[in-house]
Amino acid sequence: MMHPHFYHWHGRADLKPATDILEPRWKAAAQFAEKISAPDICPLLRLVLFPGSETEFGKRLSEALVKLEPTFPPENNAELLRVMATAAIHSLMDKPCNEADAVALALHAATFAHGRVQPICKEVMLRAAEYLAKESERMRPAPNVATHFKALNEAMEAEGWQSNESATRLLGDAVNELGDTMGRISEENQFLWWLVGRRSSILKTRRDKLTPKNYALVAAAEAAERVTLLPPAGSVESLLDEVLSQCGADPDSPTPLVEILGTTSPDWVKNAETGSVTNDLTPIASLLGIQREAGKVDAQALKQLHLSTKGKSSPAEAARQYFRELMFLRALKQLS
Repeated sequence: MMHPHFYHWHGRADLKPATDILEPRWKAAAQFAEKISAPDICPLLRLVLFPGSETEFGKRLSEALVKLEPTFPPENNAELLRVMATAAIHSLMDKPCNEADAVALALHAATFAHGRVQPICKEVMLRAAEYLAKESERMRPAPNVATHFKALNEAMEAEGWQSNESATRLLGDAVNELGDTMGRISEENQFLWWLVGRRSSILKTRRDKLTPKNYALVAAAEAAERVTLLPPAGSVESLLDEVLSQCGADPDSPTPLVEILGTTSPDWVKNAETGSVTNDLTPIASLLGIQREAGKVDAQALKQLHLSTKGKSSPAEAARQYFRELMFLRALKQLS
């Protein structure tokens, strides 16, 4: 369904657009989104978030839109393409799917560092937050094992239940529900032990012997390892705050991002998850890759990722950001 503010999005590229073209254009964007391929997810997101980016993909998008909606202008349409890309991303989150998980997680990660991204409208960012909140709960429903086993037990009381097709289906339902429930409980237990253990499983040391700066990104990786379902539960980011508070001296105060990167374990950085494909969509992952290859991160690298050389982040903010990026990277792998 077309967003009620689409007229105003469209007005950014076409002052006072004709109202009769809005519905066909929204439908064209939605149709494009329905058939989007995994390699096109990142270019589409960049078009939404970074003005002037993805000119090659923009040409392909323009050609596709003209075929779907003939009144769409094929040339001199850069800002209008961003409007249509935003409509495509927004419509993609209308129903749960792996592609929707990926774009919502990417938009969630894009909120890092004020002013880094420039979306056409705030509604697409709000939609991502709503989608993630709803989907993380839908993927983790309250256990319903008792209901399934009660139905199975009642069926088993009938004579010759083994040859009863409906009883066989009930058995399968009960086993599937038990397996899903055990998976969700396992995820919860993993986070519980991680929290109360007060120890870094990667660095093999107690957290009180670490500082927030040198544990922040490792903590994000440890949290990501414990997520079994996408989207992740929203509470994970609160747990990151809690485990960093277990660290020793050195307050969780704003620090240059390069300093956080520089104090992170070099041995861990050698194998850390990086964003070679996602690049500016995952700035911390990309900076880890640059540091691994070049030994340091310079001002030019920050600029390419739309980060200010004067910008600062607290270790907790950096941990939350890297965790969000890791979830987006996992969602992309799920697509391929």
